[in-house]
Amino acid sequence: MTTVLGIWAHPDDEVFTSGGFMADAVRRGERVVCLHLTRGEAGLYHRQVWPGHELASVRSAELAASLGRLGISEQRFLDLPDGGLFLVPWEEIVAQLHDELVEIHPDVIVTFGSDGFTGHSDHKVLSGWVSSAVRLWDCSRVRVLHPLVPHSWNDTVVHRLNEFDFFWPGQVQFSDRNDLTVRLDDELLEAKIDALKAHASQMEPLFEAYGEDFFRSIFSTEVFRPGVRPGFRSRMMLDLKQA
Repeated sequence: MTTVLGIWAHPDDEVFTSGGFMADAVRRGERVVCLHLTRGEAGLYHRQVWPGHELASVRSAELAASLGRLGISEQRFLDLPDGGLFLVPWEEIVAQLHDELVEIHPDVIVTFGSDGFTGHSDHKVLSGWVSSAVRLWDCSRVRVLHPLVPHSWNDTVVHRLNEFDFFWPGQVQFSDRNDLTVRLDDELLEAKIDALKAHASQMEPLFEAYGEDFFRSIFSTEVFRPGVRPGFRSRMMLDLKQA
């Protein structure tokens, strides 16, 4: 059985970038594990400032509900400080992530690339940590995927989500034409939308502002770029064609 490991900075990172990919893995009978470095306590609660310890509890519960909608039952926290990952000693966390890789022994890792998808500093720091931990683990068969912002979002999505300060200025890196595009069928898209809604403290204001049809249209595809290991692209595309 293949094991897919998602490594993320905050609750809701996982579903926004790769919810359909993970739900599809579950549907195929694969093991899916999510590892979150923080509980998202530095965020907002329905666009309002909220005590960190209370928001951490809310977002942890929302994450459990969201993963449940994707069929994922394994999730772990490292409980690092939200918004302050750059302050955490590099060697300490790389060693901790290495231990998680050894224990979970994933075949596929899904995590942020160097752009951090939205440009968030926590996302970018996490990317460097994971890359170092993967090289330290030195497992020849592991495959790494980095989610990317689709080109189609350039004119229709980015400026709208930025009404909610979603992307960090000047940090968006759009996908290339030859990157790996995963198209979600109706079942997977439904699961992803439901999982997004479960992160109500973060997503409810966006759904109210733009409507569910907007999110269905932009999340019908997920785009990834192979990372860390050379020669990964052809193997991954072959796997998807054979599925």
